[in-house]
Amino acid sequence: MRLTRRAALGGLLATSPVLATTPAFAQKSAPGSDWPNRRLRLLVPSAAGGYEVYARILAPRLAELLGQPVVVDNKPGANGIIGMQEVQRSAPDGYTFMFAHVGAISIGISIYPNMPLDPVDDLASISVAVTSPLVWVVTPSLPFKTMPEFIAKAQAEPGQWRYGLPASGSIPHLVAEDSKIRHKLDMPAVPYRSTPQSLLAVINGEVPITVDSLGASAGHIAGGKLRALAITSRERSPRLPDVPTMMELGLDQREWVAWYAFMAPKGTPDEIVQKLNGAINQALQEEAIATKIRELGASPRITTPAETLAFITAERADFGAIAKAGKIRVE
Repeated sequence: MRLTRRAALGGLLATSPVLATTPAFAQKSAPGSDWPNRRLRLLVPSAAGGYEVYARILAPRLAELLGQPVVVDNKPGANGIIGMQEVQRSAPDGYTFMFAHVGAISIGISIYPNMPLDPVDDLASISVAVTSPLVWVVTPSLPFKTMPEFIAKAQAEPGQWRYGLPASGSIPHLVAEDSKIRHKLDMPAVPYRSTPQSLLAVINGEVPITVDSLGASAGHIAGGKLRALAITSRERSPRLPDVPTMMELGLDQREWVAWYAFMAPKGTPDEIVQKLNGAINQALQEEAIATKIRELGASPRITTPAETLAFITAERADFGAIAKAGKIRVE
C-alpha cells in the first residue's frame, strides 16, 4: 500500500514521544516526588558536645523514616553564622538542612551590626523540635531561698550584685537583661567564655548568680553545688518539681526557653519541607526518643512549618526589643 505524505506525518505525530499530544513537561515527576534518593546532610552550626546532642539523637531515626542516611555535620563559628551561611548557599533540594539554636536563628539579627543574613527571611522553616527552660541558680552558701529575696537584695544594693554571663548574645544574656530592665536592677554582667565556666564561677562563689539551661545546671543542682531559685518556663519542670516558675512568682510575663529548630535553604520545595517535618514529628513522638530528650532536661515539641515560622518571627521581635532596650550589641 502506498503511504501518502499526510498519512506518514499523521502516524509520526501519533507515535513520537517528542511530538505526541501530551507535552513532555507534563510527564516529569513533581518536585520532590522521588526525594530522598541519596544521603542527607544535617548541618549543626556549633561545635560538638553542645546542643548537637539532640540532632544526634534524632538523626538515626530520621534516616530510618526517610530511607536514606542522615549525616550530622558540625560547622561552628561566629555563634552559628558561618554554618547558617553555608546552608543558605546550599542547593534547595532537600539534601542539606540545619539544626540550630535560638541565638543563631532569632537573636543574632538584633545584636550583630553586620549580620550577613536574616535566618527568618533567608531560610525555610521546618520545625521547632526541642525546647529547654532556663534556671536561675545561686551559690548555696548565700542566704537566698527564693528569687524575690534575691531581687529585693539586688534592688537595695545597686551595683553590688553581679551575674555570670555564659556567652554574650546568648539567650541567658537576653533573659538576664530583660529581668534587669523589668525589675530595675543595677546588676553588672561578668562575662565568661562558656556555660561550664559561668556555672563553675557561681559554684566557687566568684559571682553569686547566673541563669542558664536546665540541662547544663541540673547535675550541679542535684549534687548540692548550686541552688535553684526559679525556672523560666511556663510550667514547672519534672526534674525540679519544687522550684517555682518566674511566671507563677509574678516576675515574668511570658516564658523564656532555649529552643532548637530545623531549617533548610530558601526555596526548598514545600513537599520536601512537609516530608521532613512529618518525619521529625513522628520521631519526636516516639517514646524512646522523647525519653532521651527529657533526660537532658529538655522537651520535644511538635510544630508545623507554618507554626515554626510564626514562632521564630515572634521570638525575633521580642529579643530585638530586649536588645534595643538593653543596648546589647556584639562586635
